[in-house]
Amino acid sequence: MLTCSLVQGSDMYRLKAAKYRDDVDPRELPTYTPADAARFLGVNPTTLHHWVFGRVYKGGHFDPVIQPADPENKLLSFFNLAELHILAATRYEHKVKFDAIRTAMETLEKRYPSRHPLISRDFFTNGKDLFIKTIDENENLSTPGQGNLKPILDMFLKRIKRDKKKLVERIYPVIKGQPEDRVISIVHGIASGQPVIDGRGIPVFVIYGRKQAGETNKSIAKDFGISESKVKRAIDYVEKRVEEKAA
Repeated sequence: MLTCSLVQGSDMYRLKAAKYRDDVDPRELPTYTPADAARFLGVNPTTLHHWVFGRVYKGGHFDPVIQPADPENKLLSFFNLAELHILAATRYEHKVKFDAIRTAMETLEKRYPSRHPLISRDFFTNGKDLFIKTIDENENLSTPGQGNLKPILDMFLKRIKRDKKKLVERIYPVIKGQPEDRVISIVHGIASGQPVIDGRGIPVFVIYGRKQAGETNKSIAKDFGISESKVKRAIDYVEKRVEEKAA
């Protein structure tokens, strides 16, 4: 059974060791372990690790493609989570290779210098096209049978909500095999950044835990004042994470 806790087992010591500062945007602070980020976004843990911490192989290595909030304790921020959500588009159908993503990120960073180029204002305009073009040149994704990365990346970008300053404040995870609705969201400052029922702040893992304890969807829905369909959506979301973790 998956616990309802955001942090599991030995990962707790890393969060305790993380350095917190009151002079930066709290969305920059270390909040997530890589395991939690992978589970919440439906990304393969190994793939996520390569994106965040790089990859060492015989004869060389690749640098990471995003900057983790706390590399020493291997912890990620909410902004990191948003970046990973966007990178997930490159794996959603195409399984884009790490070196192609690395090259695209290097090109993007040169054109639009930023600590978080994937969630910058520039990326949502011309930067996105540059990113896709660079990957396309390295992967040839537009050939017959390969499809086109643009509509998939657009879908992931639309599932990010920004605040008045145009900074990311909400993520709607895109999970293959699940509805592309907005029932579940990840919001900075709500339920410690866990996935919740959007607009209600009810952690999906709490709903799942009550279901595992034997309660009916109807009873859970009544207690939380939400529809049974939302209860089922939360349970399905968590069960998908359980299946992936067990695989």
